[in-house]
Amino acid sequence: MEGMGGLEGLLGGLAAGGLDGLWDNPMVTNIAFHPSKTEPAHLGATSGPVRDGTFDLSDGNRVSYRFYVPPDAASVKIVVYFFHGNAEVCTAMDDIAEMLHCHGAALLSIDYRGYAWGTGQPSLTKLCGDADQCFLASNQLLEAAGFGSAKRVAFGRSIGATCAVHLASRHAGKFHGLIVDSGLMSIKQLPTVAMMAPMVFAGNPQMFQMLQEPFDTLGKLAAVGCPTLVMHGDQDEIVPFAQAEQCHEKLAAPQKKLQRWTGAMHNNVWALFGEQWRQEVKTLLDQALAFTIAFPAGVLVEAHSLSNPTFNGLQGRILGPQGERLRVSFPDPHGEKALKPDNLKVIEEAPEPSVYDFPVGAQVEAHSLSAPTFNGLRGKVLGVLGERVRIEFEEHGEKSLKPVNLKLVKD
Repeated sequence: MEGMGGLEGLLGGLAAGGLDGLWDNPMVTNIAFHPSKTEPAHLGATSGPVRDGTFDLSDGNRVSYRFYVPPDAASVKIVVYFFHGNAEVCTAMDDIAEMLHCHGAALLSIDYRGYAWGTGQPSLTKLCGDADQCFLASNQLLEAAGFGSAKRVAFGRSIGATCAVHLASRHAGKFHGLIVDSGLMSIKQLPTVAMMAPMVFAGNPQMFQMLQEPFDTLGKLAAVGCPTLVMHGDQDEIVPFAQAEQCHEKLAAPQKKLQRWTGAMHNNVWALFGEQWRQEVKTLLDQALAFTIAFPAGVLVEAHSLSNPTFNGLQGRILGPQGERLRVSFPDPHGEKALKPDNLKVIEEAPEPSVYDFPVGAQVEAHSLSAPTFNGLRGKVLGVLGERVRIEFEEHGEKSLKPVNLKLVKD
């Protein structure tokens, strides 16, 4: 996150007004993002080494992307989804693309809303939801290019790590590798934020403690099962090295590595360790090619052949790996259990809906509620409240509903 200074405005102007909407306040957005505008050079191209386009979002905005395809397209075995830092743009990845091409990988470089030729304004609270929508839309792009069966790696630098981790956890069955490069794990733990918060909230320090992160990146790591490479400079002045250590520690993936770049800061790793950096990425790509997963996070499974007959026949969702076992969430009162793969079978591969499936402004329809009054009613998404989605119904006001009780609808 290049240049996160001047957070007096970030917190000071909001302390008196409460915490609602803090992360989408223009002062916050102007510090968190530094978008650049540029024109596409290959818009709409369906062949050739560089292909520019946009992914449509449900609220009518668009996110720009650049798709880098190797000269020998038939050799592509991996597609890398790259999310850049807050002061970069999707078209500035030529060097990374060339390196990846040498290892049989195509590069899909994805922007944030408001960058390059995309529309709208950057938003912290919409970052992960946008990444979800771009990922789902990318399937058609990859199929058209002949890469539908290629393995996928999520790669995030700085603030882009939030998107990469989100995809690798939310779509654990679709991703075979994760790279976290100088990655942001927690905004609240950034040094400048931690320094300013006690002064800004001097009259009520509990407000800062109550403030939730705009994306629970550290919490999502428990669902990541694919090979993961975490790289970070130990003199990083923007995102401290401690965040890389936290990332590595909380990763559930059995195959993971923390690469410490001694003496490197946030923006000079390539200058100091370019060749080593490339080698680490190549190793991760090799691991991704060899990786398979039978029980990714999110799938519905059924327990069987257990010595405790209480759980035999029970169905639950995979939460993530735990050593040689898998954490499974069963309905109450059974809770979470760690079971061996031999005692599980997959019932449904599609993950359970999450709050990120329902972006702000989208139209939704309620269903399967115990209160039949709301079943079939349509409303507009206002935002997220914990594990529920806030919906504004025209005649019934605002309600917070679980994602499983909602479906997206067209206007």
